[in-house]
This record gives sequence, structure tokens and C-alpha cells, in this order.
Amino acid sequence: MNEQLPNLSVMDIAEICGVARSTVSYWIARKSLQACRSGKKHLVTVDDLIFFLKSEGQSIPQILLEQAGGIYSQPFKLLKPCWEFWADHSHGKKCQHCVVFTHQARECFSAKSNQNLQCPIRCPECQYFAEYYGPRVAFIHQIDKPAVIYKNLCLWSGNRAWAELCGVGVGELIGAGIEEFVHPDSLRTVISYDKRRVQGDPTVPDRYQVALSPKSGGKIEVYLAISPLTRPANTWLAVAEVSNFKTNDNDWQN
Repeated sequence: MNEQLPNLSVMDIAEICGVARSTVSYWIARKSLQACRSGKKHLVTVDDLIFFLKSEGQSIPQILLEQAGGIYSQPFKLLKPCWEFWADHSHGKKCQHCVVFTHQARECFSAKSNQNLQCPIRCPECQYFAEYYGPRVAFIHQIDKPAVIYKNLCLWSGNRAWAELCGVGVGELIGAGIEEFVHPDSLRTVISYDKRRVQGDPTVPDRYQVALSPKSGGKIEVYLAISPLTRPANTWLAVAEVSNFKTNDNDWQN
């Protein structure tokens, strides 16, 4: 398998999923697995393969969730708290008065909306986030469909497709709560499913319909495919497929 190839061949998919090439060809022939032709070959994007496997109720190989076609090229830095990172910087003096320090929060960006946050740096411009969390979430930008990484209903990162879907900048996704993007009609369901999923409830669907609220207004119906990640630990990947976009109570666009 070509470890840097963003589009996967039938042979690649067979190796990744542990199935025969004829099985992959069948998935494509029945049009369940989206593919494009390149000469005599069929090629499939990583996110289309992830979405297909989730739709079929199959587990997602970790290799797909880490990066397009492969393994992280460099080992991650061992995580350290943000207040240790900034200890020798001028604004590090504020850290001991910050809610992140007082609560010993590991993911400082999850507190970005807290009124007791003392950090003067925006998450998208933060050197600490870029060095310690950026590499861990970089694979999200290899996925074409709208996708986010989250933990405890707080986004760690999202790709441009998700940002465009919700009408915000990519940087605004860092540390955002899911309530900022999930429509009130779906919020209770999303919270309930997440709680049960974390508790290991096997009856929680891995793919279900959710309404999102774009910043411009309206209501977007999507199917979310949820997958657990081992890197970053205890996080989840959500990949969306848009079904309908509603601009008002009587207007649906497919």
C-alpha cells in the first residue's frame, strides 16, 4: 500500500480492511462505496471509505483515522500543561490566575469561552496548540467531507468543509462547544448519544441524522458517522454527509 496516497485503490482497501479484492469491487459495483475511475483503476477517497464502513456497521481501521493512507510521519511531543509551556514567557505570569490552571485542565482550548480565562492568545494563533495539539489533529484536513474531532462535546478541530457548512472560520472550531453548531431540535439527542457512547452502550447508533445550525441561519440535515479515535486518546471523529438544507420552514434544498 502507498502510505502517502490520499486516494485508495482496490488493492489498498482490501489490505486495510482485511478482505478480498473481489469484495471491494462488489462494494463499488453496487454503488455503495463511492469511487472514481483513473484509467483502469477505481480510486476511493479515505473519507468515502470511512463513511461507507460506518454505514455498513463495520469497524474503522485505525490507519484510516490517523492520516490519509497512513501513519504519522513523526512521533508526537509528550503533552505538557499550557502553563508549563508558557512559564518562561511574559504572559505566563497570568497562568496561576487562569481557570485552566486552577482546574488543572489539560485541554486549555476547551475553556476558551470561560470568563475566568486569562490567556491573551487566540487558539488558532497559539504556539502551544500548534506544537502539541496541531500534529495530533492534522489528519482532519485530509478528509474531504465535513468532519470534526471532539471530546466531551467540545471540538478539538475541524476541517474547512465543516467550517464552510457552519459558516465560520476553521480557527473558530477549536474549543467550540457542540451547542454552537447543533440545532436545538437535535441537541438533546446528540448529548444523550454521546453520554451513552462514552459509557460503552452498544445500542447507540454509529450513524444517525442530526440537524445543524449554520451561522447564517436555517437548518441543515446531515448524517453523522461517529468513530472512536485512539490518537488523540479518548476523542471521537464525526464525519457528516449533507442530506437537506432548510432556509425557512417551507423550503428544503437537496
